[in-house]
Amino acid sequence: MNFDFKKECKGVIAVIGASEIDKKAEQITVEIGRLIAKNNYAISCGGLSGVMEAVCKGAKQENGLTIGIIPHKTKSAANKYVDIVIPVPFSQARNIVVVLSGDVVLAIGGLSGTLSELCFAWIYQKPIVALRSVEGWAEKLANKKIDDRRSDMIYGVDTPKEAIEKINDLFKMNQGKSTDFYNEF
Repeated sequence: MNFDFKKECKGVIAVIGASEIDKKAEQITVEIGRLIAKNNYAISCGGLSGVMEAVCKGAKQENGLTIGIIPHKTKSAANKYVDIVIPVPFSQARNIVVVLSGDVVLAIGGLSGTLSELCFAWIYQKPIVALRSVEGWAEKLANKKIDDRRSDMIYGVDTPKEAIEKINDLFKMNQGKSTDFYNEF
């Protein structure tokens, strides 16, 4: 096996969002998955249905790498587009692992589980991009701060193209900087 992750991928985008989505959100999310893969990023997510399945489906259309961090003991519970399955059978506690696996967190829609992931991303100093064009917590928190512990905000975008442009900008801004922020807390 000659796959060199550091040479093949610029980084990992943790994609968070609802496990049930409508057709419009699915189309947008598949396109985001395609763009993430085309821009040489890997995807990590909760590995199940909805946003997680749609983003992985899009990534696989471009031969991207997908990682599913699932809340089950058995790997077979992951959606069929996940390449690497990581079982973390601790229910919603796995949300912390999803967030920490990414260099940037991208939020699409979302309910209370996504809200918890947004909070963890904020606490752990992960750059956050939120899609405003899909209803949910991402839309509600776009261009806002959760609290004053950080100087930046949750960056709002409207389209898949804007999402990948913002992700690329964040990677350029953070080149050479450590993404390990544990020492700040």
